[in-house]
Amino acid sequence: MRDVSLRRWWTAGTALVLCIAGAAHAQSKVAGASANTVPYPVKAVRVIVSSAPGGGQDMTARPVAQKLSESLGVAVVVDNRGGASGMIGMDIARQAPPDGYTLLVGGTTVILMGVTRQVPYDIRQVFDPIVQMTAQPYLMVVHPSQPVATAKEFVAYAKARPGVLTYGTSGASSLHHLGMASFSDITGIALLHVPYKGSGPALVDLLAGQINLMFTSTTSGAAHTRSGRLRAIALTSRQRSAAYPDLPTLSETVAPGYELGNNYSLFAPRGTPQAILKRLNQEVATIVNAGEIRNKFAADGAEPAAPASVEAFKRRYLREVDKWERVIKDRKQKP
Repeated sequence: MRDVSLRRWWTAGTALVLCIAGAAHAQSKVAGASANTVPYPVKAVRVIVSSAPGGGQDMTARPVAQKLSESLGVAVVVDNRGGASGMIGMDIARQAPPDGYTLLVGGTTVILMGVTRQVPYDIRQVFDPIVQMTAQPYLMVVHPSQPVATAKEFVAYAKARPGVLTYGTSGASSLHHLGMASFSDITGIALLHVPYKGSGPALVDLLAGQINLMFTSTTSGAAHTRSGRLRAIALTSRQRSAAYPDLPTLSETVAPGYELGNNYSLFAPRGTPQAILKRLNQEVATIVNAGEIRNKFAADGAEPAAPASVEAFKRRYLREVDKWERVIKDRKQKP
């Protein structure tokens, strides 16, 4: 009788130990699997735009974010953090967890903030480039009250009024600022710089006649030039744009060789998993090259970037950083 009881106790105890061991093994397998194959995304994605609403970055990011929300199956929220030539948005993005849920839209100004040492860190070490969305030149636009219709008329008008005409930019050392300063050097005119917290607020003041002119992206300026609220007098590209076939370039009229363009791209905090970077790269490249979005950008004079891998885009981005470092160095060495 005693032997039977012992056998029953031994059998039950062994079964319990095996059950516990099996459960522990199953849990370890699940934990290992979840560590290696983290699902993405499972919550809303925040896209920080480092300028105020209404600028080129904002108007590029919003339609892309809407389509990205549809393809990812989660909300993709645009968060405008303008100010300090984009440094505020950059700082928020670089300090976010590198998990794919905080992204940064940046133009060439992001690079300029790095190479002019406006930020206390190396931009190559704090951001992972994901994908380029568009490339576009700028429109040189004036308020309709200005008695000029061409770039030649504008230069003559400005030379007769040194230091009087005002131009708006998205901030000191921004691409708008350096581009207009370079144009002024070439043409020998003196303009008064008025920095804003983004190109959007500068555009609002230009529409109101508070400033005289500015460089604005073809994306943000298209509707205003077509409505007559602003007058476009030139493009900053080397060649004319298919969206503005009758609009001359500064290079062909008053500033030989002059060229100024901007790229809008997507970045993540450094250390974001490669699988997430690749997923976002493929989704965004598909979106900007699809019919609806591609046609919208093209109508505004913006060229959707051709699909390129994360690695290929990173190489291009680093070459762009090197190029602007040389430009800034050469400018500092000028007497």
